[in-house]
Amino acid sequence: MRTWAFGPLLGLCLAAGSNAHAADLPASARRMLAMTPEDFERSASVKDDALEVVATITTEPGFQERHGLLRLVFSDNFLRAFLSKTSGATTYQLYQRIVYYGRLYKYFRVVNYETLGGPKSVEVLDLGRTAECSRSQLFGGCLRTETVAVPIDESLLKTIATRYVPGAVAGWHFRFKAQSGEDYDGVMAAAEVAGLLAKVADYRREHGLAGGG
Repeated sequence: MRTWAFGPLLGLCLAAGSNAHAADLPASARRMLAMTPEDFERSASVKDDALEVVATITTEPGFQERHGLLRLVFSDNFLRAFLSKTSGATTYQLYQRIVYYGRLYKYFRVVNYETLGGPKSVEVLDLGRTAECSRSQLFGGCLRTETVAVPIDESLLKTIATRYVPGAVAGWHFRFKAQSGEDYDGVMAAAEVAGLLAKVADYRREHGLAGGG
């Protein structure tokens, strides 16, 4: 799911165990919530060829909210899996792109995310930042993008995936903490997590690889 683009209402609706009314949500949110693990499994991309020792699977194509005539994607999140082609061992990342207007970068350094034992706080992997500044934006700040990644245990992803129930609303919440003191709240549908795990299982089975993180 594409984080906070749908606003606080969707964030509240995606809380575990929430019983939200789909009719109260924006159309884009309803489309995303209608997706199943099978939808995300089918749309997941696989980067793999003879010169790669690790296959990369990502849910990025699964769902993206686009804006304006140019159909641009702004803040976005998805999952990535890096799978050893010899052992089947797999590591996972939550990948987050945060876009905003500002005079300065916010510098997101830490993320807090939900676990069964309560929120966990870890440092993010800084993947870079960019700024687009035109004359019309100089006095209001530039359009800035910060990209980070977060290593996630497979066991946690399996727990999140079990939250998916057809027709129900369930998700996984996280909060990125910035050096500027500002937070960015995100949420991901349980169906997206389940779809990635299914795609990883497909790859392991098709290539005769054992499971395991």
